[in-house]
Amino acid sequence: MRKLSLLLFALCFAAVRAAAQPAPAPLANLDSYVQKIMHDWQVPGLAVAVVKDGKVVVARGYGVRELGQSGKVDADTLFTIASNSKAFTAAALGMLVAAGKLHWDDPVTQYLPRFELNDPWVTRQITVRDLLTHRSGYCDPIFMWFTTGFDRDQIIQHLRYAKPAYSFRARFCYNNAMYLVASQVIPAITGQSWEDYVRAHLFTPLGMNHTDTSSEAMNADADVAAPHALVDGKVSVIRRYDTDAMAPIGGINSSVNDMSHWLLMLLNNGSYDGKSVLSPDVTVQMETPQMLIPVDSGIGSWLHTMSPASQFLNYGLGFVVEDYDGRKLVMHDGDIDGMASALGMLPSEHLGVVVLTNMDHDDARNALLYHIFDAYLGLPSRDAEGALLKAAHAQDARDRADQAKLAAARVPGPTPLPLKAYVGTYSNDLDGSVKITLADGRLNLQVGNPNLDGDLVHWNHNTFRVKMPYRFYDEAFDQYVTFDLDARGQPMELRFYDLPARFVRSAAAATH
Repeated sequence: MRKLSLLLFALCFAAVRAAAQPAPAPLANLDSYVQKIMHDWQVPGLAVAVVKDGKVVVARGYGVRELGQSGKVDADTLFTIASNSKAFTAAALGMLVAAGKLHWDDPVTQYLPRFELNDPWVTRQITVRDLLTHRSGYCDPIFMWFTTGFDRDQIIQHLRYAKPAYSFRARFCYNNAMYLVASQVIPAITGQSWEDYVRAHLFTPLGMNHTDTSSEAMNADADVAAPHALVDGKVSVIRRYDTDAMAPIGGINSSVNDMSHWLLMLLNNGSYDGKSVLSPDVTVQMETPQMLIPVDSGIGSWLHTMSPASQFLNYGLGFVVEDYDGRKLVMHDGDIDGMASALGMLPSEHLGVVVLTNMDHDDARNALLYHIFDAYLGLPSRDAEGALLKAAHAQDARDRADQAKLAAARVPGPTPLPLKAYVGTYSNDLDGSVKITLADGRLNLQVGNPNLDGDLVHWNHNTFRVKMPYRFYDEAFDQYVTFDLDARGQPMELRFYDLPARFVRSAAAATH
């Protein structure tokens, strides 16, 4: 359960202008509005770029790269753009389509013959377009790729064990892992890694010279935003998440100066600085509705909070497509530990905005996006931030209520079994293995991501709370494990609170 505290704190704001010219009239109050939302969402640093009519009219940084340090955010400060990386993967695949080396509706197995899902018919039928539009019927197996430390090949191989949540192409369900599969079509066709292909065919021609795709490059750069989150109710610097394995879906690191080039190209039918970078047919496909997003789904409900007047929500190829005051809005946002991004375009207005922040899951970025749209459209403020804050307060209240219920259900006292009875390796085909060890009188849970390891503190009966030493994850993923017993009263399965996966104890451990 992710907690979101809204306690206010004082920040010293510094706006760093990329050019001496004042902001356009619609953005006359930009600085004061940014200061307000950074205050409301406790954001240490933020950068924004606005593109209008083929020109960058604003590219600015606000606040600090790292709380407690003097380095200011500027228009060249690097942030991880998280899921805004997906559109780059879709565009790279589109280049292969334009070159006649791929078709959007080609079967995935034509290029990745070892790719397999648990349904043989879906395995044969699923196409590249299906992977990019979240309509496979499979939802994101986040526990598998987030906790295990699997590399790309291992993640893709383990998808054969995932179970569908819906019928094929029946319903939208966001799936990062399917985007990873799509990205591997690029090396299958070109012989180049995803990283090399995207750099050569997108970053370089777009002059995105400060943009990279690896944690190593990010860490080596001097002008980099540090990730932040609420830890024990206080904004703190947290560890940077290693996005290398999942870079095609969330690991691009960029600045608002570089991202403004991306916006200029997309808003100019694929051309940048007088050169064609992306075929106009590809940009049309990326920005065309491909799969309906139900408003009652998690992402649909959240999108509707920001834009309640929207009549439709759809997913294109790497972008969400919706209507905004009768105009087509193309947008996406992204979240990764301690970083948040938002990008949006109103093609009919030749208007694009990108916002990058160094605060975990904050919605200052989306509030600013919609504020700028309203300013340019001459619309009265719809107070997107107010709606987002209200939703955040409501979620926080639900989290507290859930915690209160769990606390009320706690039964203190000794464990039903000796601690050594729980020791063993528990596994399933999709998610790999977790180990339960015993040392110094304490049970310890070990998964592939050491940040998620932790001691097991007895909660009630055969349920234990996972107490993670890494405080950010301990708060963000308040987690419990329950051991199910066999007829002999011995642990035979382990399951996590709020997760459907069950981990079966190995026979060797069970008979020990």
